Amino acid sequence: MALPSRIASARARVLDEAIRALPSEWFKPAALIYWTDLLISSAFGWTLFVLAVRAHGWTRALLLVPATGALYRSVLFIHEITHLNSGDLPFFKVAWNALIGVPLLIPSFLYESVHLDHHRQRCYGTPADPEYVPYGRRRPAIIIASAALSLLAPLLFAVRFGILAPLGWMVPRLGRTIRERASALVINTQYVRQGALDRAARLEEAAAFAMFWTVAGLAWAGVLPAAMFVCWAVAVSAASLANAVRTLAAHRYDNDDGELSMIGQLLDSCTIAPQRPIGSAAGDAARALAAPVGLRFHALHHWIPSLPYHNLGRAHRRLVAALAADAPYRETLADGFTPVLRDLFRRSRAQS
Repeated sequence: MALPSRIASARARVLDEAIRALPSEWFKPAALIYWTDLLISSAFGWTLFVLAVRAHGWTRALLLVPATGALYRSVLFIHEITHLNSGDLPFFKVAWNALIGVPLLIPSFLYESVHLDHHRQRCYGTPADPEYVPYGRRRPAIIIASAALSLLAPLLFAVRFGILAPLGWMVPRLGRTIRERASALVINTQYVRQGALDRAARLEEAAAFAMFWTVAGLAWAGVLPAAMFVCWAVAVSAASLANAVRTLAAHRYDNDDGELSMIGQLLDSCTIAPQRPIGSAAGDAARALAAPVGLRFHALHHWIPSLPYHNLGRAHRRLVAALAADAPYRETLADGFTPVLRDLFRRSRAQS
């Protein structure tokens, strides 16, 4: 949505002033919350996963559903890792990779620095944005295909770290192509990753390669059951699909005209938070399950990317209480994922 620069600047100042009124301590990550959340979520997820592997029939399915939910929450800490400063939570990234990233073949280097391009004003909503496709100006089939392709995540991760990684080590020219086109979690398939992978990324890549072939070898030797691969593939596919749908509700995806102002970016983003008294505890819990680790406050996160996930909720409530009825932030609020997705498909169908 284009706004005259003077109006956009004034509206931005109002929001900035409200944000500056937030307590400074809210911007500091609480180590106890991060570590407790990650350790409990991952322990719960892996425990249920192991029980699902050992179970049979419907019992396996019933165990795999909450296991996938817990692992999905754990996976999305990759977003927080990307925004944390190196000294904020020592060893948290290492622990996340050991518990989640490497076992699921999604080490954090696939998202680090890549996601920051999504936040850069010169990149957001342009072909240089890894997490943006103007779906609102594309046919519905493209939206559906994008979500459906997320189900192939287990196969893509296995090929990336089991096959492409060693080939890239042996053939430098191929390694560069793999780094540019197969080393980023994106929805924009035209995105090209810039810059060499650092030492930490190389270690994560090697660890994922070792994990893949160690597990494959143990399965070949009969030490691990085939059911483990089935459960892993189902869990990764389901979590990937859930994240794809959540991502579709993160923005309006209506920009196809180049760089947006900060207010334009805000208005193109969504905060899933009911404005009317329909926000029951059950509804809040459902929204937190669908977009965990604060990701339902996506518009707010784009305006204040340094705010830790555990403080986004109360910052949102403070802003809603303080801002005027015509404040641009209020235009980002949606009662749920369904209205946002319905609006996206409505605009998409108009392009057919």
